[in-house]
Amino acid sequence: MSNSESSSADIVTSLSRGRYAVMARASALLTTSQLNHDGSSDTDVQAVSGLLMTALEELKVAEEELRVQNATLEAQRAGVDERTRHYRQLFLDAPVAGLVTDVHGTILEANAEAGAMLRREPRHLERKPIAVLIPVEARDVFRQQLSRLSPEEGVRAWRFPIGRAGHVPLEVCATVKLIPDLGPTRNGLLYWALREAATN
Repeated sequence: MSNSESSSADIVTSLSRGRYAVMARASALLTTSQLNHDGSSDTDVQAVSGLLMTALEELKVAEEELRVQNATLEAQRAGVDERTRHYRQLFLDAPVAGLVTDVHGTILEANAEAGAMLRREPRHLERKPIAVLIPVEARDVFRQQLSRLSPEEGVRAWRFPIGRAGHVPLEVCATVKLIPDLGPTRNGLLYWALREAATN
């Protein structure tokens, strides 16, 4: 449950408890007053009773409005969670090797196809800079290309060799897009699609 939903639920609970407490207290006071006056009507008691009933009715309306608001928020959250799971599963099961990195090329997520291409479990690729998977002699060029990415450029494609556990490096074609204002630091995320480069 989000903070806003938790806060709304807390307010509903507090209003409900407060309303019942006021009702109990008002009932006790009115009963005592009536006993003290031998059952005769009292203008002041009636006025207080009217004010209390009005206040309690307003509290009840506010409570119901908050219940509806809380139910709406819960339904919206459930919908967002479902869409998030759906799109995450699309990425994980995509038939293309896919990576998500920060703007410095550190891998945040890798799907199954990327793991198969690089001969590593996807979870073992997380938090690993792509640059360390590239042969030393090709890293400077890779880092230069990475630093030139910008949102205005759109999709960028280039070739580079990438190491695979227990195998010779593989030449890949990478298609990359920078999505701004995402990620833990809001600096943006890079979405990568990798495929084996065609050999001449």
